[in-house]
Amino acid sequence: MDRKTEKKFILAAQRGDSEAFEQLYKEFRIELYRSALLVMRNPDQAEDAVSETFIKAFKNIERFDTRYPMRPWLHQILTNECNNLFKKGRSDVMRLDDFSTDWKESVTDREAPSTEEKVIGDHEDEQVRILLDNLSYEHRQVVVMHYFQNLDLAAIASMLDVPLGTVKSRLFHARKQLARHID
Repeated sequence: MDRKTEKKFILAAQRGDSEAFEQLYKEFRIELYRSALLVMRNPDQAEDAVSETFIKAFKNIERFDTRYPMRPWLHQILTNECNNLFKKGRSDVMRLDDFSTDWKESVTDREAPSTEEKVIGDHEDEQVRILLDNLSYEHRQVVVMHYFQNLDLAAIASMLDVPLGTVKSRLFHARKQLARHID
């Protein structure tokens, strides 16, 4: 969805148009779910975090400033929801390798991949899940935000309400751990 269309839907949602908000939900749900799943490592908790994200976004849509894109705002809410779930001790109940790779099939609406693409993709996804599974929550969180959500370090620091140096340190140590596991 381009910025102009996104802004049109946001303005309509701010006027109470539930169908416009539904379009925004459809646009961002899969992306948010994937991010939450990588951080939370539990499909049910990822879904809970995404649901709470959209509930809060819906309740506060009238306060959203349309001069800015919606994606970072939603990711900020999602980050807070993941942190809340983690702090409640509900995270890490299930390891990434405890569920099948079929989760991605249920959240994608693109054409079915060829057999070769599926085998390669499943193998790569499994390797990424195993590597991320070895990281602490804080390290996994910054890796997902930086490499999967394409957020810059300053934005991550702001979203996590930690100093920029802390984000850099976490990312440095996460990379170091990932490199050790890759070797």
